[in-house]
Parts: sequence; C-alpha cells; structure tokens
Amino acid sequence: MKKSILLSLTLLLTMMFGFVACDDDDDLPRDVNNYKEKMEAVKKEIQQNKKHDTALLLVSFGSTWDAPQETFMAMKKQFAEKFSNMDVYFSFTSEICMTRCAAKGLNYYAPSFYLNAIGLAGYKTVCVQSLHVIPGEEFLRVQNVVKDFHNNGANPEFGNVTVYLGGPLLYHESDVKKVAMELNKRYASYVAEGKAVVFMGHGNPEGMNYGNGNSRYTMLEEEMQKINPNYYVATVDMEGNYVLDMIQRMKKNGVKEGTEVICHPLMSIAGDHANNDMKGGVSETEPEEESWRYELNKAGFVCPLSNCHIKGLGDYSEIVNVWISHMENALNEGPVFEE
Repeated sequence: MKKSILLSLTLLLTMMFGFVACDDDDDLPRDVNNYKEKMEAVKKEIQQNKKHDTALLLVSFGSTWDAPQETFMAMKKQFAEKFSNMDVYFSFTSEICMTRCAAKGLNYYAPSFYLNAIGLAGYKTVCVQSLHVIPGEEFLRVQNVVKDFHNNGANPEFGNVTVYLGGPLLYHESDVKKVAMELNKRYASYVAEGKAVVFMGHGNPEGMNYGNGNSRYTMLEEEMQKINPNYYVATVDMEGNYVLDMIQRMKKNGVKEGTEVICHPLMSIAGDHANNDMKGGVSETEPEEESWRYELNKAGFVCPLSNCHIKGLGDYSEIVNVWISHMENALNEGPVFEE
C-alpha cells in the first residue's frame, strides 16, 4: 500500500515538473489564445512587409534593456543593406525578454512564429541567421526550430521551402581569429600601456555545452594572447572559467596588483550581464559583490566604474560583418533543407 502511494506521488511530481519544463520552453506556448494572438501579430507584420520571395530571419536571445534595442535595430539594418533582395525579420528566443519588452511597447516574437508565418505567406526561401556568439545551447534551439518548421506535420507544404542556416559569431576557428583582430584594433593601445583587458562571455553550464561551444572562449583568449599577453577571456556560466579562475590566470601570468583593468562584454549586446555581473551597478566606490569589477578590485587590481565599457559586439559593424559572412557562406554552401 505504501509503495503504491509512493509511486503515485512520484508520478504526480514528475507530471508537475514536466508541465513546468514545458511552460519554460520559449518556443512552445501553451496558452491557446495567447498563441493565436501572437501568431496573428506576426502574420500581419509579414503581410505588411513582404516584398520578395526570400525572407531573412535574425534570431537573438534578446534583452530587456533599452540600449540593446538600438543595437538590434542597427544589426537588422546592416543585414538589410547587405541582403537587399530579402525581407528581414527579427526574433527573440527568451520568453522573459519578450514579455518584459511587450510591457514597454516593444513587440518581439519567437522564431517559431516567424517561420510559420513565413511559410504561410508563400516565401520560397527562408534564411535563418543566429546572432549568438558560440555554437552552444541557444544555437541548438535555433537548429531545432528550423527542423520543426521543415517537418511541420500540420503544414506539409513548409517542406517545399528552401532553408539556409547561418551559424553564430564564433562558429569556426577562423572566426575566432577575425574577432580577435577586431577587438585588438580597439584595445591595442590599452594593452600597450600595460593595462589588462578582460572580456566577459556568457558560456554554457557543462551539462548544456552542446557543440563544445565553450571551447571558443579558451581559443579566443589564446588567440588574443598571441597578440598581447594582457588579454583575458572568462564567462558567466562556463565551469572552470569564471571571473575568479581568470584572476588566478592573471596572477599566475605575472599581472601585478595595481594593474589597471578594462572590462568589455563578449556578447552581442550589453544588457543585464554587462551592467550587473560585469560592471556591478552604478556606484563608483561600491560595486555589487561577486561582480567582475568587485572581484578585480578585491584581488588588488584597479578597475573603476569608467573602465567597464558597456558596448556589445553587435555595436561594431566590422564584427557584425562576421555574422553576415556566415549567411553568405550558407548561401554558397547550400541549404540545410530544400524542396
């Protein structure tokens, strides 16, 4: 009897947690009315903007901060100028970011809505470009959404749409070298003066390190240190490469206490992680504990508020060109799905 009750409770808990997990999935909305409302909004947007037979969908994690919205629109404009024969759309994968932006009057939708609406609008070709930095968990989500679109049982005609997919910023080793060169152009004078420049990536927890994306951070640090040993790269979420791990490397490599340190986000935009996890708030003298600015100063380095540069990689047109080159490569190499 006790075993039966225990089994029932276990099944109940499993079902409860299963429902929570589904609710957290950005691309699987469960509220039917909400789904229909979003679907109609995206269909209307596409009907109003369809001018070509090819659609280009840009996919970002998203942000709730104001400055990144300008970054996103600048990136979209740069892609639109390069691919003038395509209709360009912009999507978020984070449900939280979409919800909070909607409260501000900024409407973003998940890539699944756009792909469905693009298929229904009669586009012959759709190009999907990841705006993520590494080929990790978020890029895997993009790949899965593209597969779901192509294999849509409710709309088998979507299988006749030709689909191209462009990878994230640091997709190949050659991308690492390109980005290292572009970052060095901006910070060569700082490291030449003996200052250290550190870059904050996001990273994936070890259990979610799909595609070995975390390796790109190590590769980027190695590539930049070939140029100057005062460059360092660490992350928010990669085990073994947090800020304290980076500080250990700095001290081991002879970066002395009292050295001035510059911080820069290694993310497409400068949002929550840049302003809180890196900069540690706006107080000049009391950064938030565990932030990069706090830990660097605590370790004996000099990192004032002004040394936290709040810019995303998407704010540099030369780096956006690396993302653009991935879509160009995808078009040259061939579609992931075709009729």
